[in-house]
Amino acid sequence: MADLWENQSTYVAEIIGILQSDSSAETKRDRLDEYHEHELSEAFLAMTRDDRRKFSHLFPAPFLAEIFAEFDPETAVPLLREMGGGEAGRILNEMENDDLVDILQAFETREERITFLAPIRVEKRNAIKTLIDYDEDVVGSIMNTAFVALEVGLTVKIAIRRLVEAAPQTEFINNIYFLQDRKLVGVLSLRELISAGNQPDRLVDDLMTVNLITVLPTTPKAEAIRVMRDYDFFLLPVVDDEDRLLGLVSFDDMAEAIDEESEADYAQLAAISDVRSEDNDNVFRTVRKRLPWLTILLFLDVFTSSIVAGFEEVLQALPVLALFMPLILNMAGNTGTQSLGVTIGLFARDQLSGRKESARHLGRELLTGLINGLAIGGLLFAGVIALKSVQGSGFGESVRFAAVIALSLTVALVASTFFGAAVPLFFRLLHIDPAVASGPFITTIVDILALLIYFALAIWMLGAWI
Repeated sequence: MADLWENQSTYVAEIIGILQSDSSAETKRDRLDEYHEHELSEAFLAMTRDDRRKFSHLFPAPFLAEIFAEFDPETAVPLLREMGGGEAGRILNEMENDDLVDILQAFETREERITFLAPIRVEKRNAIKTLIDYDEDVVGSIMNTAFVALEVGLTVKIAIRRLVEAAPQTEFINNIYFLQDRKLVGVLSLRELISAGNQPDRLVDDLMTVNLITVLPTTPKAEAIRVMRDYDFFLLPVVDDEDRLLGLVSFDDMAEAIDEESEADYAQLAAISDVRSEDNDNVFRTVRKRLPWLTILLFLDVFTSSIVAGFEEVLQALPVLALFMPLILNMAGNTGTQSLGVTIGLFARDQLSGRKESARHLGRELLTGLINGLAIGGLLFAGVIALKSVQGSGFGESVRFAAVIALSLTVALVASTFFGAAVPLFFRLLHIDPAVASGPFITTIVDILALLIYFALAIWMLGAWI
């Protein structure tokens, strides 16, 4: 990690040094062109405003568009504001539609979106407006509308010529899609088309694949991710209800969607609304994101405290019970969170789609909790006996007390492991995102169960001393 950081610091300093040198503009361009777009984007962020302006004047808009494609939308927006409408429009005009949509959606107000949308070419602007209308959770919001689509009936020679003509304006030429009356009827990979180059007069209709896997623009991103993973696709066609080709979903866009979904799940597991910390987030906005969950957890914690208060007489009779309360609560909370994390992971991989899989998972978690509970309980049983013996307690008294602690821990681990898996399954049954069964929520529920189990067993097994 240290080497990576040092390398980053080195090339950023080198790039800025080249930009600030007395060399000619042509020399600077040639030297900077040796760096990767990602390296240039890192250096661009580290530059002063004057240096960024110099950098922008050195390169044409298509090259700058590649640099901006490396930024997160939240990072690109302030940089575009700094440039102003004219310079920003020059770059936005050259960006791929899906990347451009992400940036426009990152602007806070509709007026600002219109301002930066105005300099964009009419045909591109119309395509962008269509993409913006889609909900961010569906593939229509991230599909790329720049693709190579040819009519059926072409020869291999003509298809290759058309591909060469379209390639400069297209992000992905891995696949060539063939249409008949605007409907998608076949696909041919670039490799297959080039391999058929020694048969220039052969019709592409004889080569193309016609058994196509497609999605609608309203298909959820999560479903499209599963399709691409199951079929090992790099590109996935998006069609309308009449099979007309609308766009493509690419692997890199899906990777970003997976990252966003993981961030959202992490945020919900942590009982907050949004895991990202943005520069324009003020304290009040952050509070508004977290306060609802904290309010719910407050009432649950009050209930937890009332349980302890209800067994105050038990604690007064046997104060040593309080010594082991944190241990039992922490262990139960840990196992519940582990089970929750495993279950959410299985949901993400679509491995709990049916009742049989869910029932099998619950059984497996229950057995896991029992084995872990017996193992940890056994260790605690021996440890408590040793502790009581050091304190001078009799063997019989030590065994009974150790049995209460160990059995309480065992039952609590079984219950918490089971509920850690059952709660997200229950949420999914109600068609609610299982990730909202957050870690703090599970921990609080498990605390309540563990306390009830602990005190109930103490009263039952140690009733003569209480």
